[in-house]
This record gives sequence, structure tokens and C-alpha cells, in this order.
Amino acid sequence: MQSILLTGFRATGKSLIGRLLAERLGYRFVDTDHELCRRTKQSVEEIVAERGWQGFRMLERALLQEMAGQQKIVLAVGGGAIEHEDIWQLLRAHYFIIWLQADKKTILSRMAADDKTSTQRPALTSQNLEDEIEEILARRSPLYASGSDMAVDTATGTPKQLVEQILSTLVKVSA
Repeated sequence: MQSILLTGFRATGKSLIGRLLAERLGYRFVDTDHELCRRTKQSVEEIVAERGWQGFRMLERALLQEMAGQQKIVLAVGGGAIEHEDIWQLLRAHYFIIWLQADKKTILSRMAADDKTSTQRPALTSQNLEDEIEEILARRSPLYASGSDMAVDTATGTPKQLVEQILSTLVKVSA
């Protein structure tokens, strides 16, 4: 089976589900945001403060290009990675892409409950969080839909149940 890429908005479970999925498949797990932080020795918040979102996206773009063609990997990408449309086509050739979805209420609840939100999820716009989520989801959802092989609603079900759902679909697709 080819490698798997998890995409979706913030707080949809990409890191948690990605780790569990990689463990079940015996694949390596890479979270691109964590990898960028490791390489720069900065948090996402610090990278954005120093370089702006444009600078962060440039680093992300280079990492995505590097990750194309990796074997036996579950790759969890930042929510905005889908906007690298040219790189996305390259990734589609090498990865089975799964869009993890959640509704705005679920995303807000998860972000509020996560103490890492402030350092790992800096504001994308100058709007309040609820309006920001609504605006960004409206812009990205068509990209997620057209750039993915499968969509999974993560608002219901435990992470383990969602991994089982993904694995069940992967077995059918690869048969």
C-alpha cells in the first residue's frame, strides 16, 4: 500500500489519528508542523512571529516537496498545506489522501481544550476565532474535497474507531 497523508483543518485529529494509524500499519509517522518546529528549533507561533505566515508556508512547501515519494509513512500536514496546489498534485501521485473533517463547534471545543493551541495554532486572520474558522473552512473545504481520496468525519467516534474505519476503507480500496 502506498503512503497515507492526512489533511484537514486544525483540531480535526490529524496528529492523534495519524500516530494510531501509523502504529497499526507499521509505518513511520511524521507531523509536518512538528517536523518544522524540530528543524527550526521554534514553535509554530515563533516561526510565524519571526517570518510571518508567508515565511511559514515557504518552509512548509519545501518540506512537502521533500516528503513526496516517501514510502510506508503516515504524513499529517498542517491545515493550510492544501493551499500549495501545485505541490498537492505531486503529493496525490504518492499518497492516499484522507481529509479529516469536523464541524466548527467541534473544532472550537477541541481548540479550547488543548493547552498547545496558543503556541501551535496562532491566529490565521485578525478575526475572532469563530469567524476565522468559518472563513477558512469555507475557502479550504472545496480544496480538501477535490484534493482527497477519502473523507472521514472526526466529530463522532473515538480515535480508535476512526482508525478502524480508515483501515476498513483502505482494505476495500487496495483489493
